[in-house]
Amino acid sequence: MVVSVEEICLERYFLGPGSLGPIGSVYVSDEDLLEIFGVLDAAEAQCAFVTALPHMPLLRAYLSGDIMPIRGRKPEYVRILVFLCWMQTTRTRQRGDRDFREMLEKQTGEKFRGASMRGLNPMWEHLREYLAKQHEIQLDLPGINPHAQIGRTLRIAFPTWRDRAVFRKLRHAIDPDHLLDPQIVSNRVSTSRHLLTEKMPSFEYNFDLFDRARKRGGRDYTETPFWHAWYAIVAEQAALEDLEIMEGEFGDYELFRASPLGERQQVRAPEEVIKYVPKAISKAIGKGVVLLENMGFGRYRATNAFESHVMLIHTSKLAECEEGTIDSYGAINLRWSMVSFRSQVTSAAIAAETGPRVFGWHDGIRVGSALLGRSPFSPHLTTPDQSMTTVKVNSTDIDMIRDDSGLAFPPGVYFGSAVGCLRNENREVLLVARANEVADTRRLAFDEAREISEDEFNRETAPSANCAIESWSGARMPVCDEMVTVGEALYARTARGLSFAEAFEMVRKGLSFSSSHPSEWDVLRSFADAGWFDFTLLRSFPARRILQRPLTWEMVTADAVRISGPTPLSVIDRITVAAQAEGATLEVWDGVSKWSLPRYLVRAKDPSRLRAFVENAGIAAAAARSQAERPHGAPGGVHGYHVAARLNEERGFFDAQEGGDMVEGLYRLERTDTRNPFLYRSVVAGQPGQNFVSPTLAILSHHARRRKHIFAYDGSTLAGILPRVSLPSSWARWASDCSMCNAGSGLVYGQWRYVYPMEEPTVSALSKVVSIAQRGVEVAPWVGRFLASASNRNRTIFDSRSGKIRIAAGERS
Repeated sequence: MVVSVEEICLERYFLGPGSLGPIGSVYVSDEDLLEIFGVLDAAEAQCAFVTALPHMPLLRAYLSGDIMPIRGRKPEYVRILVFLCWMQTTRTRQRGDRDFREMLEKQTGEKFRGASMRGLNPMWEHLREYLAKQHEIQLDLPGINPHAQIGRTLRIAFPTWRDRAVFRKLRHAIDPDHLLDPQIVSNRVSTSRHLLTEKMPSFEYNFDLFDRARKRGGRDYTETPFWHAWYAIVAEQAALEDLEIMEGEFGDYELFRASPLGERQQVRAPEEVIKYVPKAISKAIGKGVVLLENMGFGRYRATNAFESHVMLIHTSKLAECEEGTIDSYGAINLRWSMVSFRSQVTSAAIAAETGPRVFGWHDGIRVGSALLGRSPFSPHLTTPDQSMTTVKVNSTDIDMIRDDSGLAFPPGVYFGSAVGCLRNENREVLLVARANEVADTRRLAFDEAREISEDEFNRETAPSANCAIESWSGARMPVCDEMVTVGEALYARTARGLSFAEAFEMVRKGLSFSSSHPSEWDVLRSFADAGWFDFTLLRSFPARRILQRPLTWEMVTADAVRISGPTPLSVIDRITVAAQAEGATLEVWDGVSKWSLPRYLVRAKDPSRLRAFVENAGIAAAAARSQAERPHGAPGGVHGYHVAARLNEERGFFDAQEGGDMVEGLYRLERTDTRNPFLYRSVVAGQPGQNFVSPTLAILSHHARRRKHIFAYDGSTLAGILPRVSLPSSWARWASDCSMCNAGSGLVYGQWRYVYPMEEPTVSALSKVVSIAQRGVEVAPWVGRFLASASNRNRTIFDSRSGKIRIAAGERS
């Protein structure tokens, strides 16, 4: 069911906040609109909001009072009030715009100067009465005077130009080194009440929310509207953000601006962050040499606090590096590279102390008003004295792990009240064991106008229209705890999409307690192949991100329904209860290894009970798949693009290569004068060049164009025989539907391999669109050369002639 903007505004700005206490202000951020309308640009969101308003004659009638709310009826004008609050506070408002009617004119493009606004007060009063009677929510409306028609609407919005003026005065009154110290900000506001007037009830209301959150401890105060508004004013002059770099899947890197609030915004080049980062970092970027601090989990941050052997270096400076000093380097773009030096001298210095640690809970993954209690994603407790600090969960002492960031929970699942105690101080947070189910209205759906699927033209396709269940004959294994924990964390963070690099960082963190585990990339891919996520590429930016897929059902037999999509614990619990209510049972079909996710089937003897189940459970029917095509690229030239990297076919990664002619190979191309995504061009002798946007599909197609066997089938599972090759996720999901067994990584002769479980009919259909070596089929003679090569020592390959996994420079059967 599609939820209207009217219902979203009522829930988000009144019913939700009202469940926590009286409402004294309405805070509508530009980011809210991006989420509500599922767009990436503020201008698009503004247009969508205007379009969502009633038609102009009806809007004028509401504002003038010609249409009055009917007592006892549900409001139909909430989006109008929310829009009027937003237009006063948006960052798109010109700084000199203060006249209410002129702002309305500029936002809607219609004339409102001198128009009557007698309808505003009746709408606010009707909303107050409705919330009190129907939901027992208190809406504290500000006074009317001295602006009889628009006074309430002016004063309930936050932060308006009046609020920002007070924030700017406070900024000048606080030492620059303490602008983001919540205690000092609170003290200064408390002793500067003379700056406030009776016209600013929203300021006081939001300050009180911030101050209560600050006193509770932890970092909840950073999520309050007051702190967001304050940070925006501080950031006008003080450059307080960080430059962060995250590793990509194919040897690429993604750059981010990271604010002290924990928000990240992608950028294309270091030059784009110069005005946002501290002066020392800006100067380093200008000089072309930036020190990087290794944050762990494939993440780096620009720093000037200590020396480092990892640096961000402009290509013009690479030539100045002494021969033999560079250990490794990777291209960020055509102008910048991340370089690791061999010298240990530069890494010997220790980071300077940044001040005393504040006692409180930090980090963690937000689940409603609580935090996820699954370590290592559970919050950390920072404390100035670890030896004197204790932690209890539901009054039970926890033996915490001490690390550089404070006290961390040991491996396990925690739920309930977690209290950190230091002398006479307590800091409490609520922990939960699982993520909340994401409603369809909140989930950001795939949009072809905004994203390109990693599968490109093969998205939602299948090699065959048949996806009846074939009984897979292989051994199945229950999913491990690490996969469950990673799944809960990813599900909680991906409702509105998540950067691919951040998702990879989360997987790395989730596997940190495991001594033996597969590649983080393969773990992340197993979630996509299991139908949890779509891997996408932004059309407006050279970046990848993951989106949650919808939960769907499909009738496979007269007595069984197949469930597809993300299935975290909360979803499985709900499906189990819904199935039991109709006399049906939920079957769990384990995956090919403990590092693969289970499939679910709902079975009932009576087909009518199955129909009742899917109706009552509110699960959408799965869309029909179209016929798959052999992977191929788009023809045409690459005018304006420059070579940035070339695929190293032995490793499966792209090595930096600046400029030069494109001889045979697969190249990553970049266009510096636009924000277009990267382009991948396959150049094969005797064939026209082909272009791709998806690196995964480009690698698959490039090998196919060179007539190589790409996968091997051993009678039970399919696996890649070339580095870094994988099936399009749409095909992997189809294969999983057939076998009712998800793909995943397993140990084969001591080596991790990503395998797809399937039977012969599935392989037969798949072999029509991708090259598969089967038993008894001759493979290319390069297999022997591969095994003999010293550079491939200890690397494995499938030899279909013998049906064995063979290891270079020493074979095992």
